[in-house]
Amino acid sequence: MLRLLSCLALVAALAGLCSCDSSSTREIGGGYRLKRTGDPAHFSLMTPHENGGLIIDEIGWGAPIILARASGSSYWDAIDTAHAQHIRISDEERHKDSPYRALSIEKVDAAWARLPGHGRLW
Repeated sequence: MLRLLSCLALVAALAGLCSCDSSSTREIGGGYRLKRTGDPAHFSLMTPHENGGLIIDEIGWGAPIILARASGSSYWDAIDTAHAQHIRISDEERHKDSPYRALSIEKVDAAWARLPGHGRLW
């Protein structure tokens, strides 16, 4: 009986360690996620297989592109999730280049509210 209880306790502990807090992260696509940080007003854009990320103020997406502006930055991080490419572009470039111009940009807290709690967009 003691052995059975020990095994059950071990399974419960492992399940707790392996579970993730899905309420603090929401997936966009291509493995990229938004994560609510310790401050409820701050969000970070996390890259696939990473635990930390860039604190952002604005974001927009349309498969397979994600655009995000870091807090205090005048540049945009443009991520092509289909080709694993990440570049920085100016606001002028964002408005000129048609793949980026077509994306709707919004404050990160509004984007968070639109993301599904489970699953990903693409």
